Amino acid sequence: MAGTTPFLKGSAVDALDRSIQNIYQKMAKPEPQFKNYFNYRTTTDYYEKDSSYSGLQEAEFTTENASITEDVPIQGYDQTYTQEQIDVMETYSHMAYKFAIKKRDLSNIATQIEYALNSKKEKLCAERLTNGLSSAYTHAGVGGSRAITITGGDGLEAFTTAHTREDGGTNMNNVIYDGTTYSLPFDYAGYKAAIRTASLFVDPRGNPMPANLDTLVCKKGSSVAFKAKEILGAIKKGMIPESNDNDGTGTPPFKIIELDYLTQDAYWWMFDSSRKNDTYGFQFIEGEPNNIDRVNIVYKTRELQWAGHAIFDLGHNDVARSWVMSVGDSSST
Repeated sequence: MAGTTPFLKGSAVDALDRSIQNIYQKMAKPEPQFKNYFNYRTTTDYYEKDSSYSGLQEAEFTTENASITEDVPIQGYDQTYTQEQIDVMETYSHMAYKFAIKKRDLSNIATQIEYALNSKKEKLCAERLTNGLSSAYTHAGVGGSRAITITGGDGLEAFTTAHTREDGGTNMNNVIYDGTTYSLPFDYAGYKAAIRTASLFVDPRGNPMPANLDTLVCKKGSSVAFKAKEILGAIKKGMIPESNDNDGTGTPPFKIIELDYLTQDAYWWMFDSSRKNDTYGFQFIEGEPNNIDRVNIVYKTRELQWAGHAIFDLGHNDVARSWVMSVGDSSST
């Protein structure tokens, strides 16, 4: 039984018009980038749950023949990842396909489906960053909106000043902070503030666990992207960016990832790529990669249906020890 109304020949008048010599198909070709900043792994399970435990705190003095001070690891936070399916389908009447699509050699339908699936993945991953200061957001899809919860194992948003510590110690912060101001704009001062913020990360027992921020993430073509390239050029020359001083730069160079699907010009993030793994950072867990289904013919109408799907989940348990974020407004937390 046919679903929604297929693409009919009446919708393809130009393709049927022999006086029009050239017809081109236009659609976005998303650049697959989520694996550059999400840790990617596959699974055969419907849902996965990850957890952790801390190491020991530190050694203690023992007087002669006295009992050794005992210490035991502490249970970490749990996070469950439940697989979800995305689908896309396009349909053509038999007449429209035969005389418009196929005759005009516009039948790269599998490519269209691949692009559509990739677009959804890239959009969902970028939205995790854009809404990183929130615990949930509303995703706007073609078929309607959907509320998506994006908290981590500690029950909090990815970026906050109040990440709880597993041993109940002082909360951690991964919103970029220079000691006075939060969410600095991206410039040399902002970059130094990001390094300062990451230098204060601790492990579950409160031991120093600084992150080495080596990758910047921002919107493609944004003010942040251009400023980052300008600053990076000076740093690579050993010079202080935005300064006429003769002193050398005190910051290391970094990699820039420019994302198409980010929506905010001033937002920026940095992370430690050595902690983009199963333990830390954002996770993309794939149950089934992009699949193009076999064409289906609805015999009652001869409607032709092409479809594709993918199965995955994404989220995070612990980004508090690998990522920092700034809204760029010198205030947001």
